[in-house]
Amino acid sequence: MRVCLSSNAHSRRFWVTLILVTIFLTSLYPVSRLYLSDHASKWRAPLSALSTPCPANASASPAGHYQLLSPPADYSAGPAEDLCAARFSPKYLENLRDNAVSYCTGDSRSSLTCFHSYVRGDDKPDSFCIGRGATLDPGSGRFGLSCKLRDLPLEETIRGVVPFGEIKGYWYETGPPNVFASAVDLKVKTAVKTASLTATKTTRGGDDDAKIHVEAKAQHKTRLDDEWSHPPQRFLLLKREGESNPWHCLMEIFSTWMTFDVLSMSRDPLRKEEPFFHMPEDILDTQAVILDEREDGPYFDLWTLFASRRPIRLHELLADPAAVEAVREADIIIPLAGGSNPLWQDDWESSQCSSALTVSTFSRRVISFYNVTDPPTRGPEDPIIVTFIDRRSHRRLLYQDLFFAELEKRHPYISVRMIDFSAISFTEQLSVVRDTDLLVGVHGAGLTHTMFMREGVGAVVEIQPTELDHYGFRNLAIKRGLNYFRVHADSVPKTGSESRRMRQKRSSWHWDDVRIEEARFLDVMDAAIKSMYSKGPWNYDVN
Repeated sequence: MRVCLSSNAHSRRFWVTLILVTIFLTSLYPVSRLYLSDHASKWRAPLSALSTPCPANASASPAGHYQLLSPPADYSAGPAEDLCAARFSPKYLENLRDNAVSYCTGDSRSSLTCFHSYVRGDDKPDSFCIGRGATLDPGSGRFGLSCKLRDLPLEETIRGVVPFGEIKGYWYETGPPNVFASAVDLKVKTAVKTASLTATKTTRGGDDDAKIHVEAKAQHKTRLDDEWSHPPQRFLLLKREGESNPWHCLMEIFSTWMTFDVLSMSRDPLRKEEPFFHMPEDILDTQAVILDEREDGPYFDLWTLFASRRPIRLHELLADPAAVEAVREADIIIPLAGGSNPLWQDDWESSQCSSALTVSTFSRRVISFYNVTDPPTRGPEDPIIVTFIDRRSHRRLLYQDLFFAELEKRHPYISVRMIDFSAISFTEQLSVVRDTDLLVGVHGAGLTHTMFMREGVGAVVEIQPTELDHYGFRNLAIKRGLNYFRVHADSVPKTGSESRRMRQKRSSWHWDDVRIEEARFLDVMDAAIKSMYSKGPWNYDVN
């Protein structure tokens, strides 16, 4: 009986509450109509002015333009601001762009702007520079900028602005300070007049001057007739580390390309906020000038990625009076050094960066430059292509033929290629690497080709001398989405006077061959091959 009465009481309270809520909501209707009619006119005019329908994923800005809606905030959380992004994403370029410093006083005829990056582990900046209003003095053989360096105010030094004299240089006498020391003067009197007078002197002077003029004229005839009919207005000044080592050469070219990327996204306040470099039209108007006397090397053509004219040595430029005369009010660009490349930093430490947009972009640019096409898509019955970098002069893998013969017996669905990369052109090397699923090699610059493998679909095996604990190629492989495997091998010292001479120049591991037990070699190769079972079309059992 008590339960029944309690149930009736709850029922009555429910119906009373429902009736009161209904009365309250009904009373709000007239008020809401008054409010909406009063405010609707404020929205009606902008909406009626729109001439295009609003996309489903867009919102209207006050100006009537639509902006794409952003994804939920947690999609942008995580690595966007970490060290990996700072070094290997467009943020690296933005960091350089946002740390530009003008070094000349306001009354200087020329200008000098340097860009600085602050992403190194040692907190030291990496830098490149562009000078405006340069001339070339054939007497000194140097470019000149009429630039009086300004004194940096206290507030700039406090926030970390780099004094010009403290810009960092790099090994092999590379980097901006070394380029300035060898080819650029910051104080010139009347460089244009000097160039003109000197050119005249070579045609009217004594026997020595006449001889110089004849030689210069002969060299000039070897060029295309119209090469200087439209003189370049930008000169890229290059001081290279070398000409044959792929890692050193490609790091320089990579860094120089990023230099031009930054210049194209940076506005010059002295030129009505125009970009320092217009991409791609200014490429046609840029001349690379080689300051060193090294050979061209197999990667020389890549300098035309950003300066389409044929690269010339400084002495070639100076020997041509017409070319010297043409260098008036020009730009000079001193790029980032190869040693400043973030890919080279901390390569003795294990990196956790699993992607690198800047590296992927550079890889695509190089492959496109050489018009290298990818192989046909692999089928389930196609073999896994294993490419071994066959070193012939030093750091050879002893008994390698026997090892790979045994490997093919154990894995009948692989195809092994042993290729001496030094015997084929760089274009052919790229074609081989693009057609490679598993790249194998003793530690050395040949493994730089990891950069050009198909992203996310391959693996790399590195055989390191016991003395080494290097992570450069491991870090590169991970950034390219490739599986990586490492094994150490014992160094086998070479004998003879030539070997002793080499050891005096560099550590012995640079020259010594390596030896590893067959079982250990097969173990690491088994692991690498099996890692390919989950990539591409293959689906083999692991045992």
